[in-house]
Amino acid sequence: MNQPDRITSAFTALREQMLSLAQRITGNRDDAADAVQDAFVKLWQQHSNYLSSQHARGAGITTVRNTSIDIARRNAHRSDVSIEHAPEVVAEIDDTELETAYLQVCDIIHKELSDNQRAIIDMREVRGMEFDEIAVALGMQPATVRVELSRARKRVREIYRKRKEN
Repeated sequence: MNQPDRITSAFTALREQMLSLAQRITGNRDDAADAVQDAFVKLWQQHSNYLSSQHARGAGITTVRNTSIDIARRNAHRSDVSIEHAPEVVAEIDDTELETAYLQVCDIIHKELSDNQRAIIDMREVRGMEFDEIAVALGMQPATVRVELSRARKRVREIYRKRKEN
């Protein structure tokens, strides 16, 4: 089995385990999915370094753990609200704040993302299409669609946070 196949088979076999680990560390399913996708990109870039499937698996788990920790640290400054208090917090947010945030996110999507990223966000988040459908529509692999969506979400979050700070 060649190196790219080792990485792909290790990732496929461990994806759910990696997601579970990432979710325990980040505390958020979306951040966990982003961590797993970021880790796979890192692993893929170094696929020639792995001598066996076992080596690729070990590197995969370690990379997911480290990536998840990085995301958790970045998000540590966010205020956490327990589920019991969430309705009260949501009630405190008025419609104009939500509308302003929505418009800012739309502006970021339209001005800051690549054409592919915009199309993927539209197809996935607005139209509710599955990754396989998006891949066919854009002539991409489903894994590439997932990575691009992850990168797009990450970019929107980063730009939104920077705008809020200023």
